[in-house]
Amino acid sequence: MSVKSNFLGAVCMSVLALGGLTLSPAHAQDAWPTKRVVFVIGYAPGGFADSVARIIGAKLGDTLNQQIITQNMEGAGGNIAARHVATTPPDGYTILVTTTSLAINDTLYKTKGFSTKGLMPVAMPVSAPESFASNPKSNVKSLGDLLAQSKAGETVYLGTPGIGSGSHLAAEYFFKVLAKANVKHIPFPGGAPAKLGLLGGDVSVLSSTATAATIPAMLSKEIIGLAVASAERDPAIPDVPTFAELGYPGFLASSWTGFFAPDGTPEAVLTKLNAQINAALKDPEVKAKIDAMGLIIANRTQPETRAYFQSEIANWAKMVEASGVAVP
Repeated sequence: MSVKSNFLGAVCMSVLALGGLTLSPAHAQDAWPTKRVVFVIGYAPGGFADSVARIIGAKLGDTLNQQIITQNMEGAGGNIAARHVATTPPDGYTILVTTTSLAINDTLYKTKGFSTKGLMPVAMPVSAPESFASNPKSNVKSLGDLLAQSKAGETVYLGTPGIGSGSHLAAEYFFKVLAKANVKHIPFPGGAPAKLGLLGGDVSVLSSTATAATIPAMLSKEIIGLAVASAERDPAIPDVPTFAELGYPGFLASSWTGFFAPDGTPEAVLTKLNAQINAALKDPEVKAKIDAMGLIIANRTQPETRAYFQSEIANWAKMVEASGVAVP
């Protein structure tokens, strides 16, 4: 009898042990994070993505009670960082923080060393629309003036932050496909030099992302905001019309910052991180910092983020193809 009891006891203990093994992954996911989380940023310190990552990371460190560290891994238009994260273990402890370049590069680069399918969109919570601006000392006071110049045979010089940037590709698509106007592209090494080029009269129009770098200049009339490529007017510059209002409906282009995890990361972790990021952006201090950058906040669930990212890949693909720009 004692032998039988011992046998039954051993069986019960084995069943319980197996049950524990079965449940442990779920418990691990619910407990995430149990150690520090690394935000790998595809750009240099002080940039768009870097600033957002650090602001949100600081808040998440408090709410998740774990250290959130940032690691800058710039290069190849964000591809180096993206490739690194896409090949790391999908455990939720290495997260890519990048920009619209991830969607753009899907078409722009022939070879990247990774596939965007290897990355799962977690959250894309902040963005700013692309915009056109002119120098108030010029004869271009509106988008109509600019197009009239081009159609009259005058050379219109287009200034952008660089070849392959969202501002460049969006402008190329607008002028070549929608407006069918001829422009001569003048690339600058960044947004600040491009703005100086506009103010110096080197270019007729500036295509740039409407952020804190250009919004104050538009508000003060240092430069004239001609149009923004968003569905609605940017609340930071309410006097600047949308392209849709000016007769070009459907022309949407924005620069965003997004958080991505390696494909295969547990859904529970993706959902939790998405919710925590959205919650962080509702914090008054965090919101004030994001607003000061001229960025627009959008709360999306993780499935909504996934769908939005796919739509962005398609949207930028048509603009890249229209521009004729390609990177080996």
